[in-house]
Amino acid sequence: MHSTRSRQAFRGIVAVLLICLPSIVGQAADPQPPARLRRPVALVLAEKWLFVANRTAGTVSVIDTDKGRVIGESEVCRKLADLAATPDGKRLLAVDEDAAELIVLNRSGPALEVAGRVTVGQSPVSVRPLADGRRCTVASLWARELAIVDLAAQDRSGQPSIKKVVELPFSPRQQIQVPDTDKIVVADAFGGKIAVVDVARGIVESVRSLPAHQIRGLAWDATGKHLLISHQVLHADAHTTQADIHWGNLIVNYVRSVSRANLLKADADLLEGGRQLPLGDVGHGTGDPAGLAVTVDGTSVVALAGVGEVAIRTANKGDWAYVVVGQRPTAVALDAAGRRAFVADTFADRVTVVDVIGKKKDIDIVLGAQPKLSDADHGELLFYDARLSHENWLSCSSCHVDGHTNGQLNDNLSDGSFGTPKRVLSLLGVKDTPPWAWNGGIADLKDQVRKSMEITMRGPKATDQQVHDLEAFLKTLVPPPPLRAETAATRDGLQRGKELFRQQGCTSCHVPPAYTSAKTYDVGLADEAGTKLFNPPSLRGVGQAGPYFHDNRAATLEDVLVAHRHQLKKELAREELADLLLFLRSI
Repeated sequence: MHSTRSRQAFRGIVAVLLICLPSIVGQAADPQPPARLRRPVALVLAEKWLFVANRTAGTVSVIDTDKGRVIGESEVCRKLADLAATPDGKRLLAVDEDAAELIVLNRSGPALEVAGRVTVGQSPVSVRPLADGRRCTVASLWARELAIVDLAAQDRSGQPSIKKVVELPFSPRQQIQVPDTDKIVVADAFGGKIAVVDVARGIVESVRSLPAHQIRGLAWDATGKHLLISHQVLHADAHTTQADIHWGNLIVNYVRSVSRANLLKADADLLEGGRQLPLGDVGHGTGDPAGLAVTVDGTSVVALAGVGEVAIRTANKGDWAYVVVGQRPTAVALDAAGRRAFVADTFADRVTVVDVIGKKKDIDIVLGAQPKLSDADHGELLFYDARLSHENWLSCSSCHVDGHTNGQLNDNLSDGSFGTPKRVLSLLGVKDTPPWAWNGGIADLKDQVRKSMEITMRGPKATDQQVHDLEAFLKTLVPPPPLRAETAATRDGLQRGKELFRQQGCTSCHVPPAYTSAKTYDVGLADEAGTKLFNPPSLRGVGQAGPYFHDNRAATLEDVLVAHRHQLKKELAREELADLLLFLRSI
């Protein structure tokens, strides 16, 4: 015990030194920040200082907004996914996606100091302090959890503590507190589900679905009566033709308002009493709306990540005005007066300041030099770039959200026909799963990339270098982690489930270790054109997917085995079904 406490104390001292050193050095010499990829993804404005969370570098850059320049950069963690401030502004809260930690930072002016940390669920991606300043909630993507954290415990023991962990039926990302309540709204990272969590009771009150995917912005309007949501909609009955993309029939980008009253009433229709504000217009697509903020007078500011723009709309009137800012703007922070918007320009490693009143760009603040980009780095830029599609309506990530899947149906020519919409497949771990497409008709990943760019997105003719770079990026994507890792308590059941998987003949199509195969099989399903031969998708991370089958006919893994009895040789007893599901969720 003594050695453990010593290690923790030493770790805290090192963290404090790393946090403080850049600011101290900056006062004396104001050195140039080192060249590295920062990838800013979150912003916190406190007094005149803007704190910028750099995801790839794991650092926080500090900007003096009066002078418009970086005054320091602090090492915080390995992969910084989000940053938020407590209501009094005295503490910043950060989450380390790689280490699965919440980190509490004390703030004094522009200086930060690590004050405590606590382990949370796998892949924390957002943190929100509650209005009382004594608690916060942390959403963990792959763990599908919302942790309720007691920040006041830090005053007693030196560390924050987990009060309760709430399981969610989807992978979360964005979250926001309902004003004057003890409730948190949590949004689906990939699809369109919305959950309301009662923090005081530690329960999920309701889960409902919107006709939406890739929810990337949540903000209350100036009245607090409507929640604004930035998202996309993919229409399964539209085709990936130039005409359908041009008219916004295939994929549409929106800011949707949802009535607070309906949101808090579990049986109410979420769409009733709300509005849909389309972003973009014919000839001017606005792929991948992201961060969203609202000024005190009700003006909305939306980052359009796929097209390098910011959209601004005066409260309840007029059309959107579009301001070009750079490469993949993702997060927005407003000054107190709502006159300036600070925009995290993720791929450019800079913060752009936008004049909200004049609806124009003011200045760019470069966070530091970038190193030479690798082919995969260039491919990442392309993957998230909607300007590769016809009239900028969609990027690769619009359907394959962050490389995964939006869970929607898309009618494209990947299987050689229209009128046969199929579920968008995850690209996580795609390098290990040839051939590609539902019919297994594409043997070379480069051919799949080129076909997606030119035939699905209907963009300009792809260059060989673009195809090469995109392929290089796709090969860096690892499979999603298991939904439920093996523990001592589940080990026996998991082994029984693994044996059932073999006995039922599942390994004939889903061959370990990739849990797929190169052949096509008739498993008793057919699409609208009568096609019955399908290439089996990989089952790695299958618990993180859903719905299932080519046409989404099975909502859950239980439905695959119970409602559809997919390829089962015999009826499973309740205990056998539990064991098999346990194994599937561990892959």
